[in-house]
Amino acid sequence: MLKFWSKEETLWSFALYGTAVGAGTLFLPIQLGSAGAIVLLITALVAYPLTYWPHKALCQFILCAKTSAGEGITGAVTHYYGKKIGNAITALYFVAFFVVVLIYAVAITNSLCEQVAKYRQVTTGVRTLVSLGVVVTLNAIFLMGRQTTIRVMGLLVFPLIAYFLFLSLYLTGSWQPTLLTRQMTFNSHTLHQVWLSIPVMVFAFSHTPIISTFAIDRQEKYGELAMNKCKKIMRVAYLIICLSVLFFVFSCLMTISPSYINEAKDRGVTILSALSMMPDSPAWLAISGVIVAVVAMSKSFLGTYFGVIEGATEIVRSALGYAGFKKSRAFHRAMSVIIISLTTFIVCCINPNAISMIYAVSGPLIAMILFIMPTLSTWLIASLKPWRSLANLITLIVGLLCVSVMFLS
Repeated sequence: MLKFWSKEETLWSFALYGTAVGAGTLFLPIQLGSAGAIVLLITALVAYPLTYWPHKALCQFILCAKTSAGEGITGAVTHYYGKKIGNAITALYFVAFFVVVLIYAVAITNSLCEQVAKYRQVTTGVRTLVSLGVVVTLNAIFLMGRQTTIRVMGLLVFPLIAYFLFLSLYLTGSWQPTLLTRQMTFNSHTLHQVWLSIPVMVFAFSHTPIISTFAIDRQEKYGELAMNKCKKIMRVAYLIICLSVLFFVFSCLMTISPSYINEAKDRGVTILSALSMMPDSPAWLAISGVIVAVVAMSKSFLGTYFGVIEGATEIVRSALGYAGFKKSRAFHRAMSVIIISLTTFIVCCINPNAISMIYAVSGPLIAMILFIMPTLSTWLIASLKPWRSLANLITLIVGLLCVSVMFLS
């Protein structure tokens, strides 16, 4: 048996699963629940291919590039398109995941403010203090160092996954299939909701940052056979991801009334908050819900924050270099942390709607990197021609539809 599936492949499957299942999982039911049952069923049908195909294409894009060891996606982009376009795409990569950081920070602040509101009125001053506390606490964890933070995140993965699976099973006792069947209407509004839901699905199932690490690790160990090894792990990991996330989504949406889902969407909070709003919701669910939501989003925040700070450090270095200032890398990094933290704090105080940020900004930007760049490159770059396929074409079209939401919604 070990000949066909090794312990190492199991560990990488868990790594992909742990990166994909988290904060995005808590937002997906909010969008699909407000969009209607038809949109939910369409999402269930396309979830696996639209998770597997784009991540596989990005993996191929990285592995086919002739770059130095460990360069990953940024090195691949520079190899195919040159330094100028490479820098532009790297900047896009930074912006896409900086917006993700903002979404998580805003949602964490909203979840905590929701708890504060049970005891006192949440004024502008109170929200400012909560926002400051969130930003300072997350930065304090981040500044403990990469290894310590990654170790903490790794310890949180399995309890979070166990909670999601437990809650999915627990809610089966409260299922009301009529909550879905009475929403079975197909019209122009349904098509509009399908369109708006694409970026949220991209956001929920995306784990782009880990793909570079995954591809490089397999390439270092297996060389030319790396892509086959990657696909083998991806097929298993994405099947488990899609089944468990969709089970969680269906379980929530057959339990929670649409009115509570719409209220949670308006407040910019997660599906766990919608569960706690229900009159017959047990006390333990309300308490555990806010803890799990905050922990899940903090884990995802920190996982993305490392890449964002690294990208910001390079931007600060370049900007100061053009201005004629030469400073140390420690200075550039400190300036990056201060600028990113201050921006995050301001956005948390302003409180833009988290779901709107996902489908208007974050989802489309991620789609440019994950859906469009690696698939379009098979038609633009001669060395990638062997990877052209119908799956790549469908992925490209979905990516273009996702980006159109940013400009037309």
